[in-house]
Amino acid sequence: MKDVVTTVDIVTIIALIVGPVAAVCITLWYQRRTEKRAAKERLFMTLMAHRRSFPPPPDWTNALNLIDVVYADSPIIVRHWHSLYDVLIQAPLNMQRFNHLYIELLSSIAISLGYRSLQQTDIDKFYIPQAFGDQAAVSAEIQKELLRVLKATHSIPTKPLGGTDTQPKA
Repeated sequence: MKDVVTTVDIVTIIALIVGPVAAVCITLWYQRRTEKRAAKERLFMTLMAHRRSFPPPPDWTNALNLIDVVYADSPIIVRHWHSLYDVLIQAPLNMQRFNHLYIELLSSIAISLGYRSLQQTDIDKFYIPQAFGDQAAVSAEIQKELLRVLKATHSIPTKPLGGTDTQPKA
């Protein structure tokens, strides 16, 4: 037998080395791409779910603060976020301007994620049961009244109940 290395042998050896390496590289690329997409979806869903919540929950605020990182590869979305941020930091808040810019931001995110049929009018719609509003009003009233009582009370006298002696006997 000859100990000659043929072209077929060389190609086989290269395929044995390159094949698995290429497969791992493709898998890692696909996982990274899937994770980025999932982060963008989560951020969008959080912003959509809380788009009319008042006061805004921490999740909403955290999602806004992540836009620069999660959508770093989408300069249009980052630009929309920066415009919204400029309105958010102004006091008093211009709600009309805020709502307009927020809907533009959500719309641009929706388009980037492939939700092309989601219109700005759809984004502007939001359902909240009347019971939630009633409950929030009652909670605010209770908090206000409790705060008024606590501010008007200098101290709360305490007195042991019954004739129990709390002092240890010697």
